[in-house]
Amino acid sequence: MNSLAGKVLMVAPRNFISNPETAEDNYFQKEQTGFNFTQEQVNEEFSNLKNILTSHGIEVVVYNQTDQLNTPDAIFPNNWFSTHSGGRIVLYPMKAENRRLERRQEIIRQLSIYYPNCIDFSAFEKKDQYLEGTGSLVLDHRNKIAYAALSQRTNKSALEEWAKEMSFELICFHAADQNKQAIYHTNVLLTIADSFAIICSASIPDESEKQSVIQSLHKNQGEILDISFDQMNHFCGNCLALQNNTGEHFLIMSSNAYHHFTTEQKTTMRKTCTLLHCDIEAIETLGGGGARCMLAELF
Repeated sequence: MNSLAGKVLMVAPRNFISNPETAEDNYFQKEQTGFNFTQEQVNEEFSNLKNILTSHGIEVVVYNQTDQLNTPDAIFPNNWFSTHSGGRIVLYPMKAENRRLERRQEIIRQLSIYYPNCIDFSAFEKKDQYLEGTGSLVLDHRNKIAYAALSQRTNKSALEEWAKEMSFELICFHAADQNKQAIYHTNVLLTIADSFAIICSASIPDESEKQSVIQSLHKNQGEILDISFDQMNHFCGNCLALQNNTGEHFLIMSSNAYHHFTTEQKTTMRKTCTLLHCDIEAIETLGGGGARCMLAELF
């Protein structure tokens, strides 16, 4: 299996707002009040990200919602499904009830043509145990290692079942922001590329857990870019490594993240990949998720 995907699925926004059901533990998310973002601005940000990817040879499948379900976070599809080698698609248990509606049968039916082997973990919702896809899991596909920061949305029992089913080594840890609040998703503090990793190591307070993560990243990715809390809060940890149809490597991020990386960090990343970014201020502010969250990899 390729360690980087060359194709992604995106869900076009409709009635995009700050989701009150997810605001409880997503401190990256801001309330609608006080911001004058329009649906047109959100649509433009979505289109700009899609167009940047396609113009660089990365295939994008866009799904347009055809129902009237209340799913303000549908623009972040990576949380409810992931794809894997062997024609596998995995469905995940979601904490917010209105996010569970994002598991649309129309999308699953379309994907089942290429991913006929469906592994469904959504029953964990009945036990209030959640695991929100590649928000909860940051995956090293090449070495079959899953990194996961435990939180309300990342349950250890569900993680262990996932790792057993998928034959991944599991590295769990606890992570908190500068205010000592648990970080809701692993993918805001950690990005894995082929030859480097980006991590906010200061967010892992337990020294033994931190060393376990750092040692694994050093062994498998080599170079580590350690970002600050301020950089993490500007989505520098929320990037996605992809490749195009000719094998060229890219790192996808928001302009917010791009402008908060140091010149030295950008130079290091550019040794092995091209940096692609665009402005998604409205989506990051109201949704509390960055460019990585908008992209579900299709392996």
